[in-house]
Amino acid sequence: MQMLKKTIATLLLAAGLYIPAANAVDIKIATLVPNQSQWMQDMRAAGKVIEEKTAGRVKLKFYGGGTQGTEDKVLQKIKIGQLHGGTFSATNFMKDYGAINIYGLPFVFQSWEEMRYVREKMDDKLQAGFADLNFVTFGIAGSFSVVLSNEPIKNYEDMKGKKIWLPQGDFVSYEAMRRVQLSPVALPITDVLTGLQTGLLDIALVPPEIAVALQWHTRVKYLTDMPVAFAVGFLAISKRTFDRLSAGDQSIVNEELSRVYFDMDQRAPAESANALEALVKIGIKNVEPEAGQFDELQETMSNFNHEMAVDGAYPVELYEEMIGYVAEFRNGQGEVANPSDN
Repeated sequence: MQMLKKTIATLLLAAGLYIPAANAVDIKIATLVPNQSQWMQDMRAAGKVIEEKTAGRVKLKFYGGGTQGTEDKVLQKIKIGQLHGGTFSATNFMKDYGAINIYGLPFVFQSWEEMRYVREKMDDKLQAGFADLNFVTFGIAGSFSVVLSNEPIKNYEDMKGKKIWLPQGDFVSYEAMRRVQLSPVALPITDVLTGLQTGLLDIALVPPEIAVALQWHTRVKYLTDMPVAFAVGFLAISKRTFDRLSAGDQSIVNEELSRVYFDMDQRAPAESANALEALVKIGIKNVEPEAGQFDELQETMSNFNHEMAVDGAYPVELYEEMIGYVAEFRNGQGEVANPSDN
């Protein structure tokens, strides 16, 4: 019987489907996302499935609510092996991988449908670049940032002189705002609530569902529902850690985590709309932007976005490819695929 067990284990090991219990891999993942959020619930559920399917060989351990520090600190801890993965925004990789930031350029996209069309063409290409940074990712999820403020913002003039929050490290948006004579203030996301409370900030550009999750809505009075930029987020795990898994276990982890991110991304339009509705219900006043404001700002930012590509902030060819797809969609040449067809 003992010989039979050894033979079965050897065959499973050769097939990449078995790792002895002594070689079990714990993957420690840190995030700023609150512990009670839907994302955390979904990820913990996926972690249980992964542990079951791998017979305990792979365990995901989550540290939520920013307990491991900002994204920059999480990246440092991943480098020295204290952590193995984390959730990040595009700005966290701006210096090392500028291409991932092209979705978040200001005033590029007008609608969810337009964004979906572009992403169907470009997501795989952008995700592939993380391999050069020794990270494995499992999809992109995103939402449109709107304007949250303490005074009504109807147009570009209303933003002048106001202190506008930008994520620390987002030098593209910082320079864009300076170009149009606005007043950006770069802070870690963990300091925004305090900044709004103390008057260090007057405006935050953020997806409404993020504002609700992080309680920023408790420190503002107005919102302007204008798609300022598309904010993307993703889970990245160290390739060094991921490579410790067998091929079979890698496939299980990839399948389960990719499913979570796909589902989350598909829910994003509805969750954004629900968050906007919730903000209005609790007393945040919805300010209607003046007609033509988006088009005016988009025209102003278009030249800047191209100049930043030429200066090397992100690849010119990728930026032009994205703008080409946007034009296709607006000219009626593009159609968004139905997810159920995939």
